[in-house]
Amino acid sequence: SGSLLVANLIPHYLNLALPGAFLISMILTIDRLSRSGEIVALMAAGVSLYRIVRPFLAVAIVLAAASLLISGFLQPLSRYSYREIVYNLQHQSVLSVFQEQKFVQYNDRIIWTDSVQPSSRRLGQTFILETEPDGTRTLLTGRTGLLQEPRAGEWEIILQEGTGASYRESEPLDEYDQIAFGELIWPVIPDAGQYRERGNDERELFLSELLSSSSTDGESGVAPAVAASAFHDRTSRAALLLVMPLIAVILGLNLGRIARSSGVIVGILILLGVQKVLEFTLVQASGGVIPPWTGFWPIVALVAVAAFVLFQRLSEGSLLTSRRQIAAYKGTDYASALAGRQAS
Repeated sequence: SGSLLVANLIPHYLNLALPGAFLISMILTIDRLSRSGEIVALMAAGVSLYRIVRPFLAVAIVLAAASLLISGFLQPLSRYSYREIVYNLQHQSVLSVFQEQKFVQYNDRIIWTDSVQPSSRRLGQTFILETEPDGTRTLLTGRTGLLQEPRAGEWEIILQEGTGASYRESEPLDEYDQIAFGELIWPVIPDAGQYRERGNDERELFLSELLSSSSTDGESGVAPAVAASAFHDRTSRAALLLVMPLIAVILGLNLGRIARSSGVIVGILILLGVQKVLEFTLVQASGGVIPPWTGFWPIVALVAVAAFVLFQRLSEGSLLTSRRQIAAYKGTDYASALAGRQAS
């Protein structure tokens, strides 16, 4: 079960790490090619930055498709599977989570015991607090306890020689029902049957299911605004991968022979900034404050336009180098390549 839990977390963290790993690797690659003079040689031979960036764009298209596959199919399945495994563990291996002198919570039940004997399932002094839906709270404490499973998946504690009380939050504290018992059977987890069907949460829905639920209240029960927001969030993040090669060239192209780390740092800051903005707009769009698409695609368009304009200026030699700056680099390979491109 432990290995299955870890395996089901892989799609989630893989999709989180994919944009950052892709951008950083491209920036480092461009920087290395710049310092080794290979980009200079290509530019001197008449190869434009547009042709140089084509292989990176091809990789970006593949990764964007992979991102859609992960976020639109694998991640919803793995999230549901992870929750199902946790549910089954809670209902089938209650004894394994009991720890001495630590509080254990199951939904609206809190249990504490000072000692546990796994072999005999015996508990030491035990304290139980249960909150019912109507606000009634029941406190029980027993000198000893015994954990048993009368039926598969159904656990109960037999408390011995104990006392307790039952009261409602709406009533005065001095008005409560006192309880005293020699032995009391208290259900820890009743037999809840099989885990629920997938789709109770928008994060468990495929892209196609989100799209269908965004127009009407589907069988999943997810609100249309929430479904539409999740759909645009996943697709816009995949679309951002297509812009990253341009950003990588802008940040990675190096005029000198010394390695720079500023490009990587700026790239990470850009990713974090876009990530936080998308998280904020996801909350706003899910709550119906703004239309779902307006929270994501204008951001993607803004990043894409800014990256294209800067890349265009860089390809023309006007972003990082002017004729005066080229003169300052007189005699270098970069000066020759860029001056030749500007002259043409």
